Amino acid sequence: MVLELADAALQAVEPISQRTAAWQAFARCAVPQLGLGSFARLVALLQQYGPDEDAELAVLLWQGKITQQVAALKAVQRLRHLVAFLQSQGITDAASWLQWRDSVDAQAVVHGASHQEPDTVNALLWHLDSVRCDVPWVLTFARRVLGQAPAYGHIMLAVQEMAEAMNLSAKALARRIAWHERLFQALGDVPELRLAWWRCVKRTLQTQLTNATAAKLQVQGVKEPLPLSLAVHLRQGQPMLTIQLPRAFGAAPAWPNLTMVQLSQQGCGSGLGLRLLLQGEGVLPAQLQLDIAKRWKAARLQQPMCERISPVKWEISCGWCDGLWNPSGMSLADVADWATDTALQVTEYVQLLKGMLRREAIK
Repeated sequence: MVLELADAALQAVEPISQRTAAWQAFARCAVPQLGLGSFARLVALLQQYGPDEDAELAVLLWQGKITQQVAALKAVQRLRHLVAFLQSQGITDAASWLQWRDSVDAQAVVHGASHQEPDTVNALLWHLDSVRCDVPWVLTFARRVLGQAPAYGHIMLAVQEMAEAMNLSAKALARRIAWHERLFQALGDVPELRLAWWRCVKRTLQTQLTNATAAKLQVQGVKEPLPLSLAVHLRQGQPMLTIQLPRAFGAAPAWPNLTMVQLSQQGCGSGLGLRLLLQGEGVLPAQLQLDIAKRWKAARLQQPMCERISPVKWEISCGWCDGLWNPSGMSLADVADWATDTALQVTEYVQLLKGMLRREAIK
């Protein structure tokens, strides 16, 4: 849905080569960098950047592929109008969008929106004719099988094409995928080894990040009322290691500073899905966000997702599936080696980011 909205917003950009390049940059770079995997995330981004900051937003969304500033700003404004119209119709996610799109009077509602700009109406009518199937709950399957999180629209289009080849509806195919995915995830686990893994990660990171002021390992999402051990809680919730860092000595309030490193596990299945969150204070300009993404890509690191929490607070995150969790064939020494390697990977992300922030501060 987000990819289709961006495509609709770019319909008036000329020449076509620039329009195509801008859409590809949005799909391949902006979506993972900004975490635009849902309509709600797109709405949140547009709220974080006010209309007077459309120039900054254009840099993040179109990645500099539109040479004319006026055209780039117009595409951002059209995207805002599209989102505002869908919200006025009570659309909050892909499911409600599909329901509204399939309603009998959807076209009539758009044609009757006399208060909307002609560009917005034309883009909406185009979107109604070109919408893709959207089945968001197959993404877990796609992430596990591919080892990464591809663009949302690409996954949905692939499901639609597979469903047609199998003479099924996309909804029926998604239901089958979900059933098999749940079956695959129903595997055994050894919580004690998982706890040993996390404790080793914590020790290694504390050794590497010598200026850390605090380090805490906890488990999120546990509803068990009994005071069970942390090892047992690991099976029921999501581990999270949080390390606090001090602000750089003498740093001005606007200078970007890394203040927190957080590593968490997404789910407790066969794959050790990890998410790294780097939180900081100060101003993180749009160009610096693009430079961070390019530097991480050059270093063969995972694609970063940047989010501005407030004008002086930001987050950068990324995720990866760190192999398969197979405790039956692993010794404690193997688990420790694996944990150390993971902690050193995290350290590489941290050091690269801190180096870029230092360069930004002394410009």
